[in-house]
Amino acid sequence: MADEAQPDPDSLQIPGDHLSAPSSPATARNDCSITPLTPSPSPRVEVRPRMSCPFSVVVAIDFGTTSSGYAFSFTQDSEAIHMMKRWEGGDPGVANQKSPTCLLLTPELKFHSFGFAARDFYHDLDPEEARHWLYFDKFKMKIHSTSDLTMETELEAVSGRKVRAIEVFAHALHFFREHALKEVKDQSSSVLEGEDIRWVITVPAVWRQPAKQFMREAAYLAGLVSPDCPEQLLIALEPEAASIYCRKLRLHQVLDLSLQPITNGFDLEDSRPFESSFRQAREQLRRSRHSRVFLVESGTGELWSELQTGDRYIVADCGGGTVDLTVHQIEQPQGTLKELYKASGGPYGAVGVDLAFEAMLCQIFGEDFIKSFKAKRPAAWVDLTIAFEARKRTAAPGRANALNISLPFSFIDFYKRQRGQSVEAALRKSNMNIVKWSSQGMLRLTQEAMNELFQPTISNIVKHIEELVAKP
Repeated sequence: MADEAQPDPDSLQIPGDHLSAPSSPATARNDCSITPLTPSPSPRVEVRPRMSCPFSVVVAIDFGTTSSGYAFSFTQDSEAIHMMKRWEGGDPGVANQKSPTCLLLTPELKFHSFGFAARDFYHDLDPEEARHWLYFDKFKMKIHSTSDLTMETELEAVSGRKVRAIEVFAHALHFFREHALKEVKDQSSSVLEGEDIRWVITVPAVWRQPAKQFMREAAYLAGLVSPDCPEQLLIALEPEAASIYCRKLRLHQVLDLSLQPITNGFDLEDSRPFESSFRQAREQLRRSRHSRVFLVESGTGELWSELQTGDRYIVADCGGGTVDLTVHQIEQPQGTLKELYKASGGPYGAVGVDLAFEAMLCQIFGEDFIKSFKAKRPAAWVDLTIAFEARKRTAAPGRANALNISLPFSFIDFYKRQRGQSVEAALRKSNMNIVKWSSQGMLRLTQEAMNELFQPTISNIVKHIEELVAKP
């Protein structure tokens, strides 16, 4: 594969210096919202006319809040999709289709690593040394929650240091560019030029135009494409991509949740019915043929060939940061989809559960202590969030026993030094009966505690779906 002149990921520049990547109009004017989102001619040069299918490869990057990945296919055999599943690092014995959306920069603001490699390296740093490194995770939602997003918007690392958000996203996208190009080269029998590749980046439907344009500008800075060839980069809505995928499935490749009990993490023989609004919503949705609830499994097929013209379906794309919904109707057995309502959703992703857990810790140990611990023991804080994430994934509505969350020794020691008492004493004084203490150094979260953490996020999702179903 021919090499392109692209920006060094270790030397992405800040405003005032010469940018390594070509600047686009939005970058020059320091405003994310003034340039059209998708393929449009650059005002500076005339875009060269292209053939109807000018690209040899399509690489799609799923840039998620908690996890990210990519897949690619060659246009001559577009049905053969190559999904990247080999990531450096990772948990032993676990097949990882995605990598954590974690980025690590050196104290000199140079790119160091991304994903599992970033997480594990940061974990092994000396506590004092870690305070000088910049570790970012779950940073994607920042550009959605920022109302005045610009090229100068900053992201705060776990250690408290700040960097321009555009640089953080560009570093991450450049990592995916290098990783994907290597994989494509290994799979290709011919020499490919940079302009032979079309890039796709998925974004939540709830993102406003400035956020979408921000992602495009980050891609320019990362060297994915040139701003002079904007048609080479496609910004796609996540739920629409999910909907297209779902229509390629056969009915036997999805699980009809309205016809069988939930089996995630507990014994069917002893399973108890849901005592939440989700059960009520599920029962309401199962009443009609067009309102069955499916959990998508992997596979390929032709879903629309088994549905009738006029059938409608909702795709709920539940991610780490957002939940996006699309409603499509089958127009013809062999073909087209009609969008009934504009893609919608909200910030109802799994991060909401993480924030609820942090709020619970603040209630028990004090907000000022948690803030101090995050600043002075950033690597240990990351360890704690990883421990919670692992246990969170095993939570289930019918689970009766408590979940154990390991507290890092540095947390226990730091609290005793700061407050002059043990974490066990803090738990007793908090009067939070739904959280217990284990002599093995663990917080024991009862079923009531887990329900309290999940319920606000689940309620928002159910409410949004109910509002959508109620539309004519």
